[in-house]
Amino acid sequence: MTGKKTRLLIIIVIVLLWAIPVLLGACFAQAQSISIRSSVNKTSLTLDDHLTLSVVIEGSNIGSLSDPELPNLDAFSVVSSSQGSNFSWINGKISIAKTISYILSPLETGIFTIPPIKILQGKKTYQTHPITITVFQTSSSPSPSPSPKGKRQISPSTPKPSKQKPRSDQQKQGNIFITNTVDKTQVYVNEQIILTFGFYRRIELWRNPTYSQPPLEGFWAEDLRESPSIIEMVNGKQYRVQEIKKALFPMSAGKYTIGPATLTYQTRFFSRSQTLKTKPITIEVLPLPNKEKPKNFQGVVGNYTLSTSVDYQICTQNEPLTFHIKIEGTGHIESIPEPEFPEGEGFQKYETTSAQSISKQERVEGEKTFDFLLIPRKTGSLQIPSIDFSFFNPQDKKYHSLTTKPISVTVAPAQNAPFEASTSTPKQAKQLIDKQEITLMQEDIRYIKVNIKKLKKNNFIFENRIYWCIILIPLMGLFLCFWIDRRKQKLQGDLRYARLRKAHRLAKKNLRNARTHDKKGEEKEFYAAIAKSLADYVADKLNVQAAGLTNRSIAEQLQAIGVPEETLKALQNCLDACDYARFAPTNGDAKARKNLLAKAENVILKTEKVVKGKE
Repeated sequence: MTGKKTRLLIIIVIVLLWAIPVLLGACFAQAQSISIRSSVNKTSLTLDDHLTLSVVIEGSNIGSLSDPELPNLDAFSVVSSSQGSNFSWINGKISIAKTISYILSPLETGIFTIPPIKILQGKKTYQTHPITITVFQTSSSPSPSPSPKGKRQISPSTPKPSKQKPRSDQQKQGNIFITNTVDKTQVYVNEQIILTFGFYRRIELWRNPTYSQPPLEGFWAEDLRESPSIIEMVNGKQYRVQEIKKALFPMSAGKYTIGPATLTYQTRFFSRSQTLKTKPITIEVLPLPNKEKPKNFQGVVGNYTLSTSVDYQICTQNEPLTFHIKIEGTGHIESIPEPEFPEGEGFQKYETTSAQSISKQERVEGEKTFDFLLIPRKTGSLQIPSIDFSFFNPQDKKYHSLTTKPISVTVAPAQNAPFEASTSTPKQAKQLIDKQEITLMQEDIRYIKVNIKKLKKNNFIFENRIYWCIILIPLMGLFLCFWIDRRKQKLQGDLRYARLRKAHRLAKKNLRNARTHDKKGEEKEFYAAIAKSLADYVADKLNVQAAGLTNRSIAEQLQAIGVPEETLKALQNCLDACDYARFAPTNGDAKARKNLLAKAENVILKTEKVVKGKE
């Protein structure tokens, strides 16, 4: 028996000595079996088309590898990216394949090369083969000829801008930069200045950027019409430009500084927000000259014309007549004061009304009208006196005085002249007053009531329940204010608690915005609102920044707090659908949008139940 055991032990040792090197070699071979390759869905496309670049990483141990970094793609902008993985077991060997897809948008025409994409494992580097891409201006454009030495060659059909603007305050020229300029830096008080903010970009953004206007202390600001985006060449590169213009009017003399404007943008769904800031601008405001200043000058600056008119030139005594004064031109229309109306013989002036019509296109211009209510008290040929108006024109740096011509009016006598207290005798005036008093007395006198019903005895006030209810209202209000104050302090002091409490409400608000965009047929804004609702909700519940979330981290953290796998998969499907719809051509399927909205609401509702249970 002992011999059999010894032989069995020897056989086991021999088998182990043979199997261990084989297993170690297989494991080592699997650990080293890593490959990377790249491919595109097309090798030629137009400027208004998109390109899908797929990078596939295969191996048995790629979970610890970081995602490869894209090389410099000057001719393309990355619109979006997505990931997927596949696990397989064949003949005892484990194989994992991870696919990373990038949607690229071309920026210019020509023949370009996507450089090799590299990935590092330990000290060994793996890389893909380069890919050549041809970009046409339009679908009917001829193929561009290759440039020497593989360098880029721009097609002659590239659209040329109308002009190229030099920018003195632009930041380092990359794919995105901003500018802030004025048309003049030395002006007079109340002279119009045009402030232009320019947003230059060569790539697509994940969401609309946030613009914060500069501080404008010492200026009266008016928003001008928003101009459509244009294409502009800056230092040989093509940019899409969006401008925001304001008209500024300095209120007093001195030196003022227009503070920096800021722009916050985000290029991808999970990328961090970036902020750009312009340089401040100094404006020197000069006082208006005292030399040759008219006596009736009231501080109006600009370039204006003056005209007057009346409703009709033949009227009846004691019937109202409207006298119109129109001031029209370029400048701060709202600050134009009422012109002085000289006392005219035979007219009695009453209240004055004003109206203005302002155009805010490239500059602030328009007209302001003053209506004087006049009542002729005499008959015959009367004359409305002339009107004087003066202003300072900063273009020629001179004062200008305008004077209208008098207007003649023919007044016919009234057939049934109304009673006037000013023309009545003292006895007639007294009779009119007595008559008014008698009328008021008739309205105020009340008869004495003789038929009185049985009086009811009222209970003591402290025995009335309504009294005690009213007494308790201030006490309940005090407790309510105390509770609101404690809750407000907790929301301000505990950021995590505040985000948890507001997450569901903000998500419902974003979904309502998405529903509004859907009714208006705004598909891009609809999908952007759905994506924002889901991303912000998850970020608030996890107390992290939305820009730092990835698909993998979302799944891991939500799974850790007990969110079901089905809900996680539905969340991922919603985000992928939003990314694809916002950056790829859509077919306007209203039913698909409705289903996506319902799915997003269901995901948030299910996640809210799980998170509330944990809380």
